[in-house]
Amino acid sequence: MASNKKDASGFTPQERHQIIVDYLKVINKPTKVFHLRWKPGELLTGRVLESTPMFWYMKYQWSRSEIEEMFYKARCVIGPLFDTALQQTYGGSPGPRWRGAVPQKEKSAWRQRQAEKLAGWQAEQAEKLKRQEEEERQKKLIQQQRKAEEERLRKEAEKTLAYKGKDIWNAVSDFG
Repeated sequence: MASNKKDASGFTPQERHQIIVDYLKVINKPTKVFHLRWKPGELLTGRVLESTPMFWYMKYQWSRSEIEEMFYKARCVIGPLFDTALQQTYGGSPGPRWRGAVPQKEKSAWRQRQAEKLAGWQAEQAEKLKRQEEEERQKKLIQQQRKAEEERLRKEAEKTLAYKGKDIWNAVSDFG
C-alpha cells in the first residue's frame, strides 16, 4: 500500500498517479505503454515511467515532447540512461526538466579553485586600480597646490617689485 506522505516533489504517490492519468487523457494515449511495468490498480510512479523501454513509447507513437512533458508535470526526474535513450531514439534537444528533488551537481574541485583564484585576481586588480586612481588624484592635488603656491609667490613678488619700481627707476636714472 502506498503512503500518503509527500515526497521531495511535493506530491503524494496518489497525486502523481492522478497527474499521469490525467495527462494521458489530455494527449489521448492508452496506459498500455506501461503494460510490462505496471498493472491496473497499482500507482503509476516515476520508476514505472522511467523503466518503460523506449520501444514501447515508440510503438504507441509518443513524441519526445509528450514523454518529457509527462515527466515534467508528474515532477519525475529523467535519469541519465533514460535521457540517453530519448536522445538516441528521438534526437533533438531536451525539453523542460524537473530537477527539484535532485541537488545541483557541485562544481569540480578544479573549477572551484579556478573560480576562487579568478575572484581573488579580480579583487586584486580592482584594488590596484583604486590605488592608482588615488595616487593620481593625490599627484594632481599636489600639482594644483604647487601651482597655487607658485602663483601666490609670483603675485607677491610682483607686488613687492611694483612698490620698488620707483626706487629702481630712480636708482638707474639718477645722473646727478
